[in-house]
Amino acid sequence: MDLPNEDTNLTDKETPLAEMQDVTQSFTLETGRSITVLEHIHLAVKQGEILVLTGPSGSGKSTCLRILAGLLVPTIGTVLADGVPFEGINPLVSLVFQNFSLLPWLTVAGNIGLGLEASPLSAKEKEEKITRVIDLVGLEGFEDAYPKELSGGMKQRVGLARALAMDRPLLCLDEPFSALDVLTAETLRREIVHLWVSHSTAIQSIILVTHNVEEAVSLGSRILVMGTSPGQIRYSVTNKLPYPREEKSPAFKAIVSRVRDVLTQEIIPDLEEEWNAPSLEAEFIVAIPPVHVTETIGFLEILAKEGGRIDAFILAKRLRRDSVHVLIMASAAELLGFVDTPKKIIELTEEGWKFVRSHINDRKQKVHNQLLRLKLVQLLLQRLEKELDGMVEKELLLVDIHGWLPNEQPKETLDTLIQWGRYGELIGYNDDTKEVYINRG
Repeated sequence: MDLPNEDTNLTDKETPLAEMQDVTQSFTLETGRSITVLEHIHLAVKQGEILVLTGPSGSGKSTCLRILAGLLVPTIGTVLADGVPFEGINPLVSLVFQNFSLLPWLTVAGNIGLGLEASPLSAKEKEEKITRVIDLVGLEGFEDAYPKELSGGMKQRVGLARALAMDRPLLCLDEPFSALDVLTAETLRREIVHLWVSHSTAIQSIILVTHNVEEAVSLGSRILVMGTSPGQIRYSVTNKLPYPREEKSPAFKAIVSRVRDVLTQEIIPDLEEEWNAPSLEAEFIVAIPPVHVTETIGFLEILAKEGGRIDAFILAKRLRRDSVHVLIMASAAELLGFVDTPKKIIELTEEGWKFVRSHINDRKQKVHNQLLRLKLVQLLLQRLEKELDGMVEKELLLVDIHGWLPNEQPKETLDTLIQWGRYGELIGYNDDTKEVYINRG
């Protein structure tokens, strides 16, 4: 999607600052099995752009960031820094994480100075650089403060200052605003754009991982939407709106709508044929999305209060929840036949209305009945039935889960399955013995 007013920061330099060429990333689990989280990724961070990676959990966004930074070595493929393969840490990259990563026994100045420990600069030059970046991020007067004295926004400013002090051309941001309140996050977003546009630092390009669609469009000059099972780049959106961006403008809203459409289709696909909950097809194996059963029930109750039909992104705003998480809750509810999801709309089905109008024991029975229709639940029960006591160690079931769903996270899948199975009184779990068993009560 190309829009007018192309940003002047974009250049025609052919060699990307960082690049992944046909990268596949697999991990070996404790069980010895392998899981593929990224497959055939081609990704280039151009000079003079803010590249945003968005998509559902499990799509490999943060894994891409870590590979580009050199924190992970890809299983297959090549990673380049300024057109040249590298070993170890990418020399062009500085990182800012979601969890601040500050050492509690060091002051603000001390934490910022961590990034300069390997630098050949003299002690005086390091001190001058620390003073300069403290000024850039607005932390003057807090040089001697410890992390416990700082708000979340100030802690993230320390993380940003530490990255800036390294004078690297590529700034990698891994969901840096997700732990902050709305106003603080908005302030920091604007300040990062200002630092980049003003050329007051060494930053030439930025790569950002986020779940927030508005944040992606507010910051990104190019937005890559990733999908799961395994992680792949599904769609690329070019955003040429000038900075600072006006979120109420028709052009901004148009890009937000397009990214939302792609995310919605990725998380809750809209089928062309007459709707039928995909999980209820006899041979279709699918995992229950990793959302808590009580959270999904609350989601259904709120949907009923909204009249049983609402735009997913309007609902996310009313709930003050991440829109991707709302879509995942909708996916779980759809899996059980309680909602339908035409396009971006979430609406209660007849079964969904029956569920929200039922009392607790009737609700449990309805979940029980719907779970029995899932192929994954059928396979689990068959596995348990093979044992005389109907009981299997959790570690053994993880191997089975991986065999049934090789591109899912087995532990997350089994934990979610146990949680829903216990609510529906299909299975039980003994945490002392780490065994899953059939609920014969």
